[in-house]
Amino acid sequence: MLMLYAGFPGALEGLRALNASWPGRARRTREGTPASWGRRGLALCRRVYGPAIARLLPAVRALHPDLEVWMVEHGYGRVLARPGLGARERELVTVSALAALGWERQLVSHVLGAARLGASTADVGEALAIGAQAGGERERAIVARTLERLANAPRPPAGRDRRAERRGVAKAAKEAPRR
Repeated sequence: MLMLYAGFPGALEGLRALNASWPGRARRTREGTPASWGRRGLALCRRVYGPAIARLLPAVRALHPDLEVWMVEHGYGRVLARPGLGARERELVTVSALAALGWERQLVSHVLGAARLGASTADVGEALAIGAQAGGERERAIVARTLERLANAPRPPAGRDRRAERRGVAKAAKEAPRR
C-alpha cells in the first residue's frame, strides 16, 4: 500500500509539473510481457548495481517479496529499460530526482550506477547540482555529503582511471553547495 501513498502522489505531482513545461506528449507503452520485463529489468539492475546486486535483491526481498518483483519487473524492466532514453541518461535523471527528494541511501547507489553506465564525473555533478537546486537546504546538505562520501570511496566503475575519477569527485565535493 505504501506505493499508493508515497509513490503515486509524487508521480502525479511530478507529471503535472512536467506537463506544464515539457513540449512533448507522453505515450502509453504496451510492448513486452511480465516475463520479458523481468529479464530486461534484471539485466539493467545488474548493470546499474554491479556486484552490489548480490546484496541488494535479497535485502529488497526481505523488506517485502512483492517489492523485489515490482522493482525488477516494473521499475527496471518496464520503465527504465524501455526504448527511448538510454540507461545512462535515465540514471542521471534518477540522480537528479533522488537528490531533489533527499533520498540519500538511494542517491549514493544511483550515483555509482550512473558511473557504471558511463556517465562522467561532470555529468554526475551536473545531475546532482540540478537536484540540489530543486531541493531545499536539507537536500543540498545530502548532496554535499554524498559527494564527500564518494570522494573517499574506493569503488569507481570498472574500466575507468580510478585516480582521475577520485580527483574529479573530490573536486565536485569542494564545489558542492553547503549550508
